[in-house]
Amino acid sequence: MAVVVVNRLVRVFTRPRKAPGLRGLVRFYLRPEYERVEALRGVSFTLEAGEILGYVGPNGAGKTTTLKVLSGVLHPTRGHVEVLGFEPWRRQDRFLRQIALVTGHSGFLQEVAWDLTPMDGFRLLKDLYGLSEDEFRRNLEALLEPLDLTGLLEVPIRRLSLGQRVRAELVASLLHRPRVLFLDEPTLGLDIVSQHRLRDFLRTYVQETGTAVILTSHYMRDVEELAHRLLVLHQGRIVYEGPVETLAERLMPVRTVQVVFAEPAVHFHLPPGLSLVDELTARGTLPRDQVQQIIAELLSRYPIQDLTVEEPDLETVLRHFFEAPTP
Repeated sequence: MAVVVVNRLVRVFTRPRKAPGLRGLVRFYLRPEYERVEALRGVSFTLEAGEILGYVGPNGAGKTTTLKVLSGVLHPTRGHVEVLGFEPWRRQDRFLRQIALVTGHSGFLQEVAWDLTPMDGFRLLKDLYGLSEDEFRRNLEALLEPLDLTGLLEVPIRRLSLGQRVRAELVASLLHRPRVLFLDEPTLGLDIVSQHRLRDFLRTYVQETGTAVILTSHYMRDVEELAHRLLVLHQGRIVYEGPVETLAERLMPVRTVQVVFAEPAVHFHLPPGLSLVDELTARGTLPRDQVQQIIAELLSRYPIQDLTVEEPDLETVLRHFFEAPTP
């Protein structure tokens, strides 16, 4: 049974419209004009328990707006939204106790407990959520070691590194064991080691708890390694829904092939798409449906020392799609 149901969600913002220059400024103050901006245009999807949904797209596509609607921060303009059987915008206590929103920009500890220690912030959340001492200790112990925060509980939050603060914010968000977790750019600004550690933790945590997760990220590695299913949002509309691994087949039907020959290939007849990088190495992109045939022909005609076929990563695929000219 779906824990999140979104049906034809529309969110419209109103923003001021002002002509440039002093004249435009005076005119705006005397007779202000406004324009309607559709951030979300009929978005529909569902999310199951234990599923990680990758939610990606360029800046301004509507990703953060969607998460704010689902967490009750924004009211939908039109459409039906249901999370755990609740209408999020009503912000009922029983609903808020079962969700969590984590962003890579800020969080509860940084906003409320900046001069305190993580443990001070955790205990404050314990009281806010009404956790018993046993429940608090049990949940905290299950989170500290995997996120490597055990030795940092009494260090003021302002003295923690960015990666340490992000991990502490994640602990704070999971203390009450939410059933639905919204992750908005959770690895933003983190180094490669911290990103890897956070992804490992999230993968294991979801497997063990069955938490439903919606993940937005500009780091495509996050989505490639974590998401069970992918939604691509563009200009407020979903333009792709399906497995991560099949996106490249639909949006960028080529593969990158590199061939290292056992002898100089200057006089070899290479297929269109492949060109020499040096006298032994050829590299290029080939149509996905022709790769197998072309490789077989090369192997039968020339001595080959090494051969690799690379799938384009998700970031390359999305960039190719969004930068392609509109027909």
